[in-house]
Amino acid sequence: MAIIDVKVLPENQYWLWGDDKKECYLYIELQGKKLVNTQKKPPLNISLVIDRSGSMAGDKLNYAKKAIDFVIDNVSEADFVSIVQYDDLVEVVQQSEKVQHKAALHQKVKQISARNSTNLSGGMLEGYSQVHSTKASNFVHRVLLLSDGLANVGVTEPAKLQEIAQKKFREEGIALSTFGVGADFDEKLMTNLAEYGGANYYFIDSPDKIPQIFAKELEGLLAVVAQNTHLKITFPAEYFSCQKVYGYPSSPQNNEVNVNFNDVFSGEKKAILLKFEVKKPIEQNFQFTVRLSYNDVAETYNQVVHQEEINVQTTISTHMHSMGIHHEVLANIALFESNEWLDIATDEADKGNFEKAKEWTLKNRVYLETIFKIISPTEELNKQYQAVIDYEAQLATMKEMSKQDFMMAQKMTRSVSYMQKKKR
Repeated sequence: MAIIDVKVLPENQYWLWGDDKKECYLYIELQGKKLVNTQKKPPLNISLVIDRSGSMAGDKLNYAKKAIDFVIDNVSEADFVSIVQYDDLVEVVQQSEKVQHKAALHQKVKQISARNSTNLSGGMLEGYSQVHSTKASNFVHRVLLLSDGLANVGVTEPAKLQEIAQKKFREEGIALSTFGVGADFDEKLMTNLAEYGGANYYFIDSPDKIPQIFAKELEGLLAVVAQNTHLKITFPAEYFSCQKVYGYPSSPQNNEVNVNFNDVFSGEKKAILLKFEVKKPIEQNFQFTVRLSYNDVAETYNQVVHQEEINVQTTISTHMHSMGIHHEVLANIALFESNEWLDIATDEADKGNFEKAKEWTLKNRVYLETIFKIISPTEELNKQYQAVIDYEAQLATMKEMSKQDFMMAQKMTRSVSYMQKKKR
């Protein structure tokens, strides 16, 4: 049995001859095999990068230190761990090395205290440097970056920070997970750093949740089943152009789309939805080719390549066309499009365009209610619908909210939206 299950579904297994449809969808879902505790795990090489700017003083920093202590307690002697603290200055609390003296590490964590500004780029780059210094094959390489504020020292431009994360992931294979605490950090920046850095984003609304969120990330890192997971989709460019890929960053070019999923955890689900624009009338059968490659690090310890061809047949039968619809794909089209519209609504609210935000949210709700008349709502769609309903209710009073409450509401909605998109 493969360590990753693959599901590939076209919107419809038939194309109606003479149809003037302008769009076509392909849904791909991966799921890591559930591991048993006795199976060997790949060792970790992680750097814990902690914001210790003045705003972190008190509960935030205390709980962040508890989270670091938790990580130290739960890694093995085969794992490499480094700890970096940053404010306006960047300091290495512990250089990357195997975890053999846990009591000494705990003592170093105890000494971390809050100080000045937020040199997020400096802390992030030092984290990468620490992981790179002990980089080895078959390890899980990850930087865990926590912050509660805006980057205001060093590199502060979001596009540049995102470019750094993307380059480190693509060229060095070091992924970045980000943890935003409270109301004042830039959630778009932290989300994009994780997106293009190849790992995960977490919103932590209350300091006391920091340890459990770190525990969730560590649980995944300790149960990696596949690494270097890469997907290539080839499509007939004479008929289609790739208009959009929902779910994960991608590299569409000519007649193919490439997606790097990096590590896949035990039981983890990852999915993308490809939206193609129809360039000309389709009058013959066509095919999508999907090639998945990854390193099995749980069972065979070999590179695995899985390839399949998805054939779509043309037909003049409206009955066959109707019977060929994949309702699971329709549900995911609704999920991803609603997800995108919810993001647009929050962006409009950020700009103070509350009426525009209400229009997008109303459109979103009506769209989902229309979909529910066509297909039975899945659990995911019900969650998405509830997120839209909740945001619609918030918008009714958003103008009267304090700045702090407004920022927390926006972050919570975006976090729910992100989790839905990532199938969590």
